[in-house]
Amino acid sequence: MNRRRVLQWILAFACGRPSVAATEAAGDRSSSGLSAGVTNALVAYGEVLVEGRELSAAERGYLVEHIEDSARRNAETRTLYRATAQLLDRLAGRRFSALPFAERLDLVGRYRLDSRPASADEDTGPLRDAIAAVRIRVRPDLIAGYWASPIGWAAVGYDAFPGRCGNLERYTRSET
Repeated sequence: MNRRRVLQWILAFACGRPSVAATEAAGDRSSSGLSAGVTNALVAYGEVLVEGRELSAAERGYLVEHIEDSARRNAETRTLYRATAQLLDRLAGRRFSALPFAERLDLVGRYRLDSRPASADEDTGPLRDAIAAVRIRVRPDLIAGYWASPIGWAAVGYDAFPGRCGNLERYTRSET
């Protein structure tokens, strides 16, 4: 890698936008190992959890980014995401992501996939362990991933996501 490429790579990540050089440097790591169906099921589940409504394309994009990044970095998370998508599809009787939003909301509420596990006497049958894993691991992961994104930061009043370039004038004007 020559000096110019290194500088492009550093500049790209300093501003939060990977350039062609940064993308090339990432190489094969760009693949999360998840199918589109798994990602769609997780995003559809995340919509129910984080806002209780269908998300805009930008909001969905940040959730997809979190899911793919988490799956790329951790094989256990990737496996858990796949199991979650299978569980959601099984409970729905078809692709969870294809359900109308109201039906997704109802299904998540019916199986309490929007809350921590209840008491030990709760009977969810043979899916008990899978449902518990979704409640304990995936639910908080999707919520945290969404609210840690620029959309979450914007909800609390930040114009620029921390770590990304914002309005440079803010840093260069005098404090008066």
